[in-house]
Amino acid sequence: MSEFTNPDIGLDSTTPTGGFNFENVHRNALIESQLQKASISSKNNITPLATKTGTTIVGLVYKNGIVLGADTRSTNDTTVADKNCEKIHYIAPNIYCCGAGTAADTEKTTELISSQMELLRMNTGDGQSRVVTACTMLKRMLFRYQGYVSAALVLGGCDVNGPHLYQIYPHGS
Repeated sequence: MSEFTNPDIGLDSTTPTGGFNFENVHRNALIESQLQKASISSKNNITPLATKTGTTIVGLVYKNGIVLGADTRSTNDTTVADKNCEKIHYIAPNIYCCGAGTAADTEKTTELISSQMELLRMNTGDGQSRVVTACTMLKRMLFRYQGYVSAALVLGGCDVNGPHLYQIYPHGS
């Protein structure tokens, strides 16, 4: 599974964690200088630029929980369709999901799994849903449609086993 957890949770480390890390500054400067030298002899070598890919969704695991974030702009190619689109979806009281892709697909997929999770909670009598259960349900549902449901998801939540963060591709992997 595509789970991201922090292996250092609960460990006492002497090196500070967090903050900015500038380890790659010298490497990046070297790459730029080599590309500039190469571009003098050949006009085809240019520094690569950032590529705009659409929705930005992100998940972060920290010591006691999860942070999920998403932009609010919905686009149709280069046209802004909606400036205030909800991309963080409710799955269970302890589980939320960020969605990228077709807005209707992400909304209905998470709505369906949310109702299935609620039915499961009522059947089992558990107070808290497990994040891995929601992940498995989402993956099975998306796999069934073989990528025709355009929903790329970042699923996060906290359960009895601690914080969990999963990425789920539109084809269910």
